[in-house]
Amino acid sequence: MFTSNIPQTPLELMREAVMAGRDTERPLSVRQRQQILHDLAELQAGQPDLTNVFLARSVLRCSRSTWSLIQAGKYRGDIDRYLRRAVQWMADRLARAEAPQADYVPTKIGRYIMKVCQRAWSVPTIGVVVTPSGAGKTAALMEYARRRGDRAQYIPAGEAISTMQGLISELAGRLHVPVTTRSTSATLYRSVRDALADYYAAGKGDPFVIIVDEATTLRARAKNMLRNLHDDPAVRCAVVLADTARLNVDLNNRSGRALYEQLRSRSGAQFLMTVDEEIAAEDVRAVADSILKSLDCKRALHRDSYKFLHSLAQAEGKLRNVAYRLHAVHDVAGEVGQAPTYSVAELDFVADLVGGKRQLRHEAAPFGRPAKRPPADAAAKVA
Repeated sequence: MFTSNIPQTPLELMREAVMAGRDTERPLSVRQRQQILHDLAELQAGQPDLTNVFLARSVLRCSRSTWSLIQAGKYRGDIDRYLRRAVQWMADRLARAEAPQADYVPTKIGRYIMKVCQRAWSVPTIGVVVTPSGAGKTAALMEYARRRGDRAQYIPAGEAISTMQGLISELAGRLHVPVTTRSTSATLYRSVRDALADYYAAGKGDPFVIIVDEATTLRARAKNMLRNLHDDPAVRCAVVLADTARLNVDLNNRSGRALYEQLRSRSGAQFLMTVDEEIAAEDVRAVADSILKSLDCKRALHRDSYKFLHSLAQAEGKLRNVAYRLHAVHDVAGEVGQAPTYSVAELDFVADLVGGKRQLRHEAAPFGRPAKRPPADAAAKVA
């Protein structure tokens, strides 16, 4: 039995529970069990939508009657396996709530994306976000999911979860629904549906929102499965599909019209940004200042540097170009032992390190030493 100091936070409890899980002969102590139950009761007191049915089915993964016996201290089975699940769930909530906000810069584009997500969630409906690569889409989507807490999941799609089976397995895992090698897409769908229905509680709770980035990789059955979750009156799940312009093409081309007609008709919130749409100067400045702060640069750039970065943000890569140039200047300056100034000359000189082209002629390196190109090890570091 554990007799050490009793953890006071869900994260500390999680660590202790994981340790205990490695050795089935070492159960949680009575005081630890009491602490976990106390934490759950406090959460419920502060959030009425965290019902006993939701905690039993979606968190502990047991019946309502089993949870009642656990609460009453009358359960005779292995209580620790249920309490460890509760600890993991509480730790996930806490980690998401305490996730740092400094990395997110509220750009004009980001605010548009946030509004689409908010509208999709509040109706609820299906939202579509289309932007060029590097415009800040992923950062805004992740920030919205963070703010929604445990009622949202941001899923970066890819080939591994492009199928219906892959996507529903990913959703199940994130909702703490057991997934085994024998789990079929049909059984997992029913379990995920039940978990999401517990969140919604027949309209008494807030809806859940599923945000899928790089949604173009999803196959038709996977996309329509999300639409089914949205259509189900017991679930009313909000869905946001996001990607580059290819997503809009896929949803509206000749073959896609038949496959996604019902999905498109339910899209009540959209933000469609074209490739040639300009990135605002204030967005470039906000992103640059945030990056400079992370690099311990305590002063603003010269206006010519901001102007130069603004021109870079209009090319393919958008705001990502701004981040790459600033980090490259910081790294090269560190390699040659100089303090970076982030001048136009420095920002231009490092172009070949980040896949760009120099626009100026450099008779000498702007970092204080003659050089035709930055040091090779600096290039490797940036890459």
